Amino acid sequence: MLSGHSHPKFRKLLSICIFTVFFLILVGGLVRSTGSGLGCPDWPKCFGQYVPPTDISQLPLDYKERFKVSGKVIADFNPVKTWIEYINRLVGATTGILVFLMALASSSYKSENKSIIYLSWATVFAVGFNGWLGSIVVSTNLKPVIITLHMLAAVVTIFLLLEARVRSDENNFIFHLKKESGAPLKKLLLFLILLTFGQIILGTQVREDIDHLSRDGIVRNLWISKLGLEYLIHRSYSILIVVVHVFLFIKVSKLSNVHSRIIGWTRFTCGIVFVNILSGIALAYGGVPPAVQPVHLLFGLMLACAQYFLFTLISKSSALEV
Repeated sequence: MLSGHSHPKFRKLLSICIFTVFFLILVGGLVRSTGSGLGCPDWPKCFGQYVPPTDISQLPLDYKERFKVSGKVIADFNPVKTWIEYINRLVGATTGILVFLMALASSSYKSENKSIIYLSWATVFAVGFNGWLGSIVVSTNLKPVIITLHMLAAVVTIFLLLEARVRSDENNFIFHLKKESGAPLKKLLLFLILLTFGQIILGTQVREDIDHLSRDGIVRNLWISKLGLEYLIHRSYSILIVVVHVFLFIKVSKLSNVHSRIIGWTRFTCGIVFVNILSGIALAYGGVPPAVQPVHLLFGLMLACAQYFLFTLISKSSALEV
């Protein structure tokens, strides 16, 4: 059995990596919502420099031609967009370093649970692959499908980290929960996870439609009115997700206080749903404000992760009565 108090170095790095990847997704969402993807038109440098310029005077006169992307002349230099994209790259590089250190630290599990080592190195591969995808995003002039794959690869990274967290903390996931309580909750959570992933996929399609509207020069305030069936389904689908979460909350509230961890995570999960619904309303009726888009994305992914974590808590519960 693994102790929750052993391997402190690995566990600390793992927690830092989980936070860093979530932060990376938030920054990546900001890059996309502000149209800063080509703030640095080359990769891995930015305008041929390791530290990007802050003023147009620091660029050659023919910079638009010199730094063409896919044969197309780039837009006018915008220092804000340049530095948003540069910070995104810095956070990505930092994440890569931290994940590599975590993988090295996972070697302490060699005689206990090799799956943790495999998950750690798979995370290194996932981060490296996503870094490569980032370069493809730039070279393809922000092709929406590639941007979406870039985001989904980050989701895979998070789930690899969460699974490593679960396996390194198995003793702390054992709860004495009756089968007649645990089995229905597991089925309900599995249903919720499937619903949420369906909503995420719909959301990526809506996001790609918005990217096309933006490229066509449609004013931001008109984006929602120009969206098609995918958006209508995405919006209505959220009602079902809210209803099922309310049902989950009612079911979990009937558990005794000894299951405080399950109850606490259920409340946290429902809180994420509430924030995500509010951000969705702000996007729909507030003209798609750039600052809200990454928040909506982040909390959508946090919801899937919280559901998975809650599912794990219940799945590892004991059939013994308390």
